[in-house]
Amino acid sequence: MSTEAKRAAKSLPHFAKQEYLQQERYFADCGDAVTGYRGQAVRLMPDSHEANFHPDYRRRIIESFSYSDECTQAISWHTHANHGASSQVCCVNFLFPFVDRPDLLARWIDHVLGIEGSLPQVIENRNGEDHYVAFEWFPDTDYLNEAGKDGKRSRGSNSTSVDAAIRYRLGEQQHLLLVEWKYTESYPSKRDPKSLAGDPTRLARYHNIWQRPHGPIRADLAVRLEDFFLEPWYQLLRQQMTAYHAETDPLGAFDRVTLLHISPKENLALRRAKGELARYGEDVFDVFQKMIEPAFADRFVSVDTAKAFECLLTMPEANWSPWLAQRYPALYPDLTDRDSIR
Repeated sequence: MSTEAKRAAKSLPHFAKQEYLQQERYFADCGDAVTGYRGQAVRLMPDSHEANFHPDYRRRIIESFSYSDECTQAISWHTHANHGASSQVCCVNFLFPFVDRPDLLARWIDHVLGIEGSLPQVIENRNGEDHYVAFEWFPDTDYLNEAGKDGKRSRGSNSTSVDAAIRYRLGEQQHLLLVEWKYTESYPSKRDPKSLAGDPTRLARYHNIWQRPHGPIRADLAVRLEDFFLEPWYQLLRQQMTAYHAETDPLGAFDRVTLLHISPKENLALRRAKGELARYGEDVFDVFQKMIEPAFADRFVSVDTAKAFECLLTMPEANWSPWLAQRYPALYPDLTDRDSIR
């Protein structure tokens, strides 16, 4: 490991350190994983990046993300998609097998949202295949005023998107589930001074769409839009605005839009509230939900990763499940709890 990599490893929060080590062990046992990019055993070399995915799905994943036509954009990989602890890769490994399994996807939706009777709908077609899960998704309408001068946005980069999106019917209503996925992320307590230069653009885009009566945040709170410009508040706000405006659009296709945030409960560094908004509480996700207008507060759901996927233990058809347990043991439901899962 290079000196730079050793220095970076020492500064990692405890959970991230443990997961980096886990991913290094996993790659060490993989015959097709060539690591060592920038001197780190947790990073795959560019020519070996496919080893970051489930062996049975990796080819379809790569082809799906790269596919484009005049109606469909290719999907951008995040900068660190060759990292063993990439949250984007982690999300894809857990959710991609559902893209053509609406029967299993329905059971997962019902479990994670505590509902019954969801009926997944096709959300997009990629490479000639109907998909029930879309990755790096944003709505067709530019609700957040983020398009460039050409009126276009790039899927997966330089605009607000969610890690995954799922359409489903529940009774007579059309629902949209937006999924944001976190793994080992943590954020500094102060903004990078260089980012301040972008504040005029942020204020111009969002100033009239973030707070009631024109946005999801309660109007009775003594908060400024600028208070949200520290991560992860900033991302949470933009994604909740997306959910709110997609639901309230009178010409929109959805009766209800929910933002589902999935992250490991053990990642305490991610959950710890920082910045101006920390005065409202210690847990960033609990605080954020309380800031949402009460009529829309249940449109934000935060759940532990292992809890979200414990239903896999009751799905013998989910043949990718044992691999997840090997690759991400800290995120996978405890096998000793099998008898308590319904």
